[in-house]
Amino acid sequence: MSFLSAIAVISLAVMFPVLLSLRKTSVPGIASFCLACALSALSAGLGLTSAIAPPWFHTVIGSTLMVAAGVMTLNGFREFLGREPLGSRPLVATLACTVIVLGALSDMFENRDACLAASAGLAGMIYFLTGVSILRHWSRERAVAPYTLFCCVSAFAVAALHAIRVIAATTDFGIATEPQLWTTALLAARQLMMPLFFLGVILLLHGWMIANLRHLIAHDELTGALSRRAFMAEYERMFNVASGSGRQTAFMLLDLDRFKQINDLHGHAGGDAALVHFTSTVRETLAGRGILGRLGGEEFGIALAGIGRPEAGAIADAICAAVRTTPASSLNGADIALTVSIGVAIAEQGGTLADVMVQADVALYEAKAMGRDRLSIADSLQAASSASARALAGAAAQMRAAAASAVTSAQPLSNAG
Repeated sequence: MSFLSAIAVISLAVMFPVLLSLRKTSVPGIASFCLACALSALSAGLGLTSAIAPPWFHTVIGSTLMVAAGVMTLNGFREFLGREPLGSRPLVATLACTVIVLGALSDMFENRDACLAASAGLAGMIYFLTGVSILRHWSRERAVAPYTLFCCVSAFAVAALHAIRVIAATTDFGIATEPQLWTTALLAARQLMMPLFFLGVILLLHGWMIANLRHLIAHDELTGALSRRAFMAEYERMFNVASGSGRQTAFMLLDLDRFKQINDLHGHAGGDAALVHFTSTVRETLAGRGILGRLGGEEFGIALAGIGRPEAGAIADAICAAVRTTPASSLNGADIALTVSIGVAIAEQGGTLADVMVQADVALYEAKAMGRDRLSIADSLQAASSASARALAGAAAQMRAAAASAVTSAQPLSNAG
């Protein structure tokens, strides 16, 4: 079995730098997994010295390293699954008790089988608890679910192998008879199971990193809303599915009113706080009825499937009211009053995605021209065109009135968002 032991040591030694390379990432539990892999490699490496080292050295030191690896593995999975990690005192107490018990059994009683049974029993219990922890706090992320299952099964398999080792050390079970197939199979499984287990850990961590990277790409870093690209992809899928089934889709274009003035008055930090608060308010009002994306700056989009003009208008009105009545807070505690203008468009039969977005854009412009803090629903593409002319005329009238007011009062013209 020295050949298999060498393979196990080499495999674990190769996996250690791979795990170590992930330490600069934000993967939870990575430090514990690195230490567990290193301790497992050392424990397996000491098995190769059994022919030259004193029996107590391999039994006590090697078994203690094996138990320590199991404890760090359990700690790593607790951190990865969002549980409270084990403190330093339980770790030190477990290892100290292991050394004392194994040392006493090896030195005072010279009972190597009892040492093996004790260490294998403790390690098996630790890996069993690891498997139970994975089952109880299963990761719901689909990208890592297969790897989580692999690690769970591997943890229980390692626990089972240690349990068989305890039985073999305390009874006649496992004592070889010709041609020693059972013993050989158990020894091979014990040697190769740990590299397989840590391979599962590496795949799990890489899966988590890929899933986290995809989430970062698909979401706006500040507000947590979908990014423009991700939102448009999701809305296009929603639009195509709804069109195929004859259902309507609604598109809302939201724009925070006078956002430049918020930045000028409260600074960019206040503007960021306003955007975060606005996104949270809109998301709570939607209550999962649609998808929300940040299209750029203070402009957001909402897509909803299976609703008509009355329902879309009611939701947009509720958003306006919620934003108006729940001001944001700046870093110095000052309230930041917010209002939003919303353009709503309903996809017409035979229309395109571009048509819906044009209608919503024109409706938003009309809502701005009518005084902001309100919604406007586009009736159709033709109606939207006439609304555009009215909106432009209204905007020009407002600009002329503002300019005249600025001349008479000698006050600077405020920017409108």
